[in-house]
Formats: sequence, structure tokens, C-alpha cells
Amino acid sequence: MRKLFCLLTVCLFLLSALQAQRTYVNGYLRDSMTHLTIPGGTINNAQTKARTTADYKGFFRIEAAPGDLLYATAANYRHDTFTFQLLFIDTVSIFLAPTGALLPTVTVTSRYNKYQLDSLQRLAEFTEARGQLVPTIGRRTEGFGLIINLDRTFKKKYRDKAGAERLFRRLEEHAYIDYRFSPQLVAYYTGLKGEQLRAFLLRYTPSYTWLRQHPTNEAVLYYLNEKIKEFRRSAPAQKQAAF
Repeated sequence: MRKLFCLLTVCLFLLSALQAQRTYVNGYLRDSMTHLTIPGGTINNAQTKARTTADYKGFFRIEAAPGDLLYATAANYRHDTFTFQLLFIDTVSIFLAPTGALLPTVTVTSRYNKYQLDSLQRLAEFTEARGQLVPTIGRRTEGFGLIINLDRTFKKKYRDKAGAERLFRRLEEHAYIDYRFSPQLVAYYTGLKGEQLRAFLLRYTPSYTWLRQHPTNEAVLYYLNEKIKEFRRSAPAQKQAAF
């Protein structure tokens, strides 16, 4: 009886010691090519089955103990794993490699590229979420956007639908810009990463109209070549201004 009691005591001690070693891991999901953060990815603890989602800044927080296997996933990225150790710094960075789907030259089928397929899916989800589209709304012949009968937008019962359609069009425009002038594309051809890449994108990302007027990848690369030269010429002045 005494041996059993001692054994239970030892087990409880070891269990409490293991629990005491559990801590929270803080970190960021980052794109391995651009070093920019990845919002919305998931981080899982294989031992405890705990799961968390990175916020809009790519930040996550998850409980773990030394030796726990953590794995991270995100849409359009290859998953990665690492084993947590107490020697890690307070905030870790997990770098995920982008898949080819993030590059604008990828063709998924002979008729549609990745952006077009995603656009069709977004339109289907939008249609399902808001119900049947009114008959005066249809697809354009070039396969992008919506045709809206403006007369109906002045009728009260169609005002909410028109607002939703305008929002959908704006989101589609942003998706098209991200597809044609993605951070991965810019990082690949310029070598910029992190804050430098972010500054370049904020300053030089072309408009939706310009990209529609210049539909070839060659035009984008010529534009990128000109703007990276301008960006690098202005870099010394920016550094002096910082001091």
C-alpha cells in the first residue's frame, strides 16, 4: 500500500512538473520570400491538439511545452513544422514558402489563370450569400466584373443589392491588383524584403485601371524596372531625412 502511495505521489509530482513547463509561444507567420506577415494562417500543437489562428498582423499565441511539435498552415503556402524548446526567444517567426499559385504567370487550365478561377469562385460565393442575382445583372464578355442596370439602383428594394455589388467590385479590383503585382513578384525581381518591400508597395503599386490597360506581364516588369531604379535613387535621401 505504501509503495502504491509513493508511486502515485511520484506520478503527480512528474505531472505537475510537466505542467509547470508549459508556456505560451508568441510568434508571427511570415512569407519566406517577402518576409511580410501572413494573416489568417493556423498553428496547431500536435501533442495537445490546441489550435489558434494568426490575426490580421500575422501574430499568434499558443500554449506548448518543450518537445511539443507545432505545425503551421496557410492558404497558398506550404506547411511547416518545428519542435518547441525553452531556448527559443520570446517571439518566434515561422516562415512559410509560397506555392506557385501566388505568382501571376501560373496557368491552372488552358482557358483560365489562377486569378480568373478565384474570381469565378468569389462570384459564386457572393451570389449564394446574397441570393439570386436580379435578371439585369450579368457577367461581362471579358470575364470580369458585373453589369448593373443603373435605373434599378434608384429603387429602394435594390439599393442594398447595388451597394453589395459595388463592394464586390472593389474587392475584385484589389484581388486583380494583388494577382498582377503581388508582393512575391516584386520581391523576386527586386530583392526587397520586409519594411523596404512594404514601403515600395505602398508607393508604387499601380492602379487597377493601369493594370487593365497593360495586360501583359512584360508591361508590369518594365514598370517594375523603372520604379525600382527610382526607389533606390531616393533611398539615400530617405535615410538622411531619418537622421
